[in-house]
Amino acid sequence: MATTMTPLQPGTEAAAQAAAFAIFGSDIPPISPEDNGGSWRTTLHVIAEEWEGEGRVERHAARTAAAINELLDIEARFGVGSPEALTAGTALKPLIDRCRHFGITTADLRQHGAQLR
Repeated sequence: MATTMTPLQPGTEAAAQAAAFAIFGSDIPPISPEDNGGSWRTTLHVIAEEWEGEGRVERHAARTAAAINELLDIEARFGVGSPEALTAGTALKPLIDRCRHFGITTADLRQHGAQLR
């Protein structure tokens, strides 16, 4: 008998907990739902505010801009589609994904020095 997975329902505590781990990974500060009335939904907002206050979002944008520039340099030296460029692109993907979670835009990355064309 096959079991089926029930998808997370938006707005539920389970969805909020899954979102916290998807967005922040293992880098969740020591804030627990018990500190916020037992709610992961509230905790998610508290974590995001703490990250912003600590400058982590800005540092992530700067780190991503540097990785973009490194990829562009590798593509210029070894060619687009080269094994070196593919490796650098693969390493860049999680950084870009996290930018989407944080709402970091192309303009933000340019502000941090990304040499986007």
